[in-house]
Amino acid sequence: MKKLEKIKEHLLTIIQKEEIKTQSEIEELSQKQRDNMDFYGIGGPYQRYEQAIDRRKKHLSELESLRKAQNSAILLESLRLYGYFCPSCKEKIYLQERNPETVDCPICSRMIYKDGVYTEWNVQKNSRFTRLHGQGN
Repeated sequence: MKKLEKIKEHLLTIIQKEEIKTQSEIEELSQKQRDNMDFYGIGGPYQRYEQAIDRRKKHLSELESLRKAQNSAILLESLRLYGYFCPSCKEKIYLQERNPETVDCPICSRMIYKDGVYTEWNVQKNSRFTRLHGQGN
């Protein structure tokens, strides 16, 4: 199994190669367009080269967007929180551990019980929250 950083580097390398290839095609087509303009004018061949150059410029902008999206990819991991309800102070408390049946309410110090409900969140991997709570590696 490859590490995600290696996969991201490989994808960025592929995107860079495609950008270089497309840029060289744009330069080559521009040169051909200038050479043919002397012979044919700005008629059919000139317009076809112009359309081909525009397609490649659009392809370059799509590659740029893909590269930006690739750099900002976010990995999520699920986090399950178990609910406890305190009847005296009417507060709901969430804990990550599901084992304890009873805990002390942090507000009134009364013994409270699990209400049987849990909630699941998707949290960014290696974020500040997961580092603080021992989830990130």
